[in-house]
Amino acid sequence: MTNASAKDGVSAKLKNWIVANPDLAFAILLAVCVYSYFAFTNEFFFTHRTTYAIMERFAVLGLVGLALTLCIIAGEIDLSIGSNAALAAVIVVRFTDQLGAPTAALIAVAIAGTIGLIQGYFIAYLRIRAIVLTVGTLMLLRGVALFAAEEKTVMLTDFTVPDFITTKMLVYFSPASLLVILMFVLVGLFMNYTRYGREIYAIGGARKEALASGINLKRPMMIVFMISGLCAGLGGVIIGLRSGTAQALGLQYLLLAGTVAAFIGGVSILGGRGGVIGAAIGTLTVNFLNTGLVFNVTPAFMVQLYLGILLMIVIMFQTGSRLFDAQQRRKHVLSAVDHRRDIFLTRRDEFAAARRE
Repeated sequence: MTNASAKDGVSAKLKNWIVANPDLAFAILLAVCVYSYFAFTNEFFFTHRTTYAIMERFAVLGLVGLALTLCIIAGEIDLSIGSNAALAAVIVVRFTDQLGAPTAALIAVAIAGTIGLIQGYFIAYLRIRAIVLTVGTLMLLRGVALFAAEEKTVMLTDFTVPDFITTKMLVYFSPASLLVILMFVLVGLFMNYTRYGREIYAIGGARKEALASGINLKRPMMIVFMISGLCAGLGGVIIGLRSGTAQALGLQYLLLAGTVAAFIGGVSILGGRGGVIGAAIGTLTVNFLNTGLVFNVTPAFMVQLYLGILLMIVIMFQTGSRLFDAQQRRKHVLSAVDHRRDIFLTRRDEFAAARRE
């Protein structure tokens, strides 16, 4: 009897969690389905080497997915994230031989974070949408990256750093992937347990109400885009040092892949909803799909097609979920009105009966 009660309690908690977090629950289900499909259909997918490769791709795409998730939660988008990452890659590769990898990496990440901070300030100060400003910075950063790279591919001469970054640790991880996981944990704690994180959710979900309540738009917007810049810089540094090369016009694919990962992870296109766990799950789902399709020797255009189909499925689910929530709220309101009306009629009848007596 006790075991049955415990199971019923767990089932009730799980049901309540799914009802409260439908988008995240769907993201988890989607990730499990994609992974299971390739694990059962390809003998090379369910191996230690493949898991390690997936985590290595997670180290870069995860950062971009995390950054774009935060931007979308705040009701904005950072279109310059690929160019910012490319600039960071060029800087770290070009100056590693002269300054050493740690110093060059710190400089690259600091520059990328500062660029994000400045973008956030101007977006909040000028009260313009980020999609407008970041189109301009996208082109600007491409030009700066071309200047820094002298319009050519820059390369490392010492490959001991790439060897260290790709060193296996704990079977499935490398120093780069462990660093990215730590970044996810820190950002997750910040978003869920600090006042500033709650402000980011507030300006995305209900900006007018948040401003009316006294929230300063500059602070959360600058924080969001600074984190976006730091993630872009760190991603560019990892790619540059891992491959040993960098191109000024490279890494533009990160914007599309990161956006798909963010939406698959359950972030709402309307802002105010989403989280770090969803960003991680969305990134893993994209990596599962890409890796599985590569093993099946799928043409590149088909990979993009499948990603688009996956994104459309998520968008349709989110739309249906919002419509269902609106319908449920309407039912609750109507039920409350009917209940109050019944109370009023009952009391009126009781009062009339009392007067007749």
